[in-house]
Amino acid sequence: MAAQHVSTTASTEASSARRHAALGQPSATARAQRATLLGALLVVCGLSLWRLGLTAFSYGIPAWFDEELNPLLDLRTQGLPIQHIDARQYGVVVFLAFDPAVHAWGANLGALATYAAWLAVPAAALAFALVARRFAAHSPVRLLVLLAAWSSAVPLLYVLAQHMVDAWQLCFVSLSLFLFTAGARLRTLAGLPLAAATLTKLLPALLLVYLGLRAWRAALLGLLGILVLLGIGQALYGPLMGFGYPLAMAGMGGDTVARWSTHFENNSVRGLLFKLAAGFRLQGDTTQYVLDPAWFGALSLLAYALSAGLVAYLLWAAWRGRADDSLGRRSIEFSLAIVTMLLVSPHTAQDYLVTALPVLAVWLYLWTQRLPRAWSLGESLLGGAAALLIGVFVPMNLAARVLPIGWLLALSHNSQNVLFTDQIGSAIGAYEFLGFPGLGLLLGWLLLVRLERAGA
Repeated sequence: MAAQHVSTTASTEASSARRHAALGQPSATARAQRATLLGALLVVCGLSLWRLGLTAFSYGIPAWFDEELNPLLDLRTQGLPIQHIDARQYGVVVFLAFDPAVHAWGANLGALATYAAWLAVPAAALAFALVARRFAAHSPVRLLVLLAAWSSAVPLLYVLAQHMVDAWQLCFVSLSLFLFTAGARLRTLAGLPLAAATLTKLLPALLLVYLGLRAWRAALLGLLGILVLLGIGQALYGPLMGFGYPLAMAGMGGDTVARWSTHFENNSVRGLLFKLAAGFRLQGDTTQYVLDPAWFGALSLLAYALSAGLVAYLLWAAWRGRADDSLGRRSIEFSLAIVTMLLVSPHTAQDYLVTALPVLAVWLYLWTQRLPRAWSLGESLLGGAAALLIGVFVPMNLAARVLPIGWLLALSHNSQNVLFTDQIGSAIGAYEFLGFPGLGLLLGWLLLVRLERAGA
């Protein structure tokens, strides 16, 4: 009996060992597949970062220097007071950032361009670090996917190539999202980065409006930050870069909106409406739409009405979700605010789209975590299409071969327009004119509305 018991025990242990070995085999395969995936992602990230570095430091003097920095250069190098600003004038934060460089190098535009590049690249890197810390820190795969997408996104490459301050906007908005999705104490500080963003380019003021309903203390602190920055601008640069700056921008607002309504790159709701009304047709080799001016008033009113509806829904979502402090809910709402901001802007071009990168990170997080519930196939496809249209993620020359850009230019009678024949090598101008980024924003808005309603 003892021998039989020992034999039975040995047989049971052997059977158990075989079962464990059988169970361990898939685990080893899964580990090998995971290692292969991580390796491939590391290679893609390395190539993307290399391309980003080349793009960021190979461009010359940005064209925007002439419009935005001349008042500061004239003040510091010639002692001329700032008595006039353009409707596109950046805010006091840009002057404060460039003032030390102008003191050091004067009007040496080459040195200032290098300085601008060294401001833009760390700002984009810090933005990624903040967003990755919040939405990808606990998943190496998600982190590498996010890094690959972030570093290869065409809007970011465009902004870094021309050393634009939109890289700072990306940093400010990412920091605000990071703080807004943190604990109660840090959440109160979420308005301060938006104060800096608003006085870099005015558009993020809408995010402060959203915070006013969702987290009024944060919004109030952001408003106080704006007043402090305007006071500094008043003291250092005069009233047009101080307390008179918002009034000057508002005074020029009507003419600015009218000019931007028919700008060929505009992918906001306003820009898309005017393009659709014109059938995406330009006059000859110009940027003027083939559109009866009698339509302008009605189209503008429709654009205002649609924008008001988008903002109203955002504020309704903020009011409805005010009792939910979960990471998922706050991330969805803030992302909806960003996309709404881009859609209702008087002018949304390629550089503005860089602020949508945190939204893509939120989508990746929500999709992998199945929040606010498991995404349907339709939602997954919607998010993927929106992300591709906004970020592109491949060289624009390759995208132009995949998308029917040439056919659409021919269909809209724009094939011979010099504006596109000169740019078709990179295809960015045609891509923006044909409204692909705007379509991506609209799809992204629809996705966020579905997620917001599912999480309400």
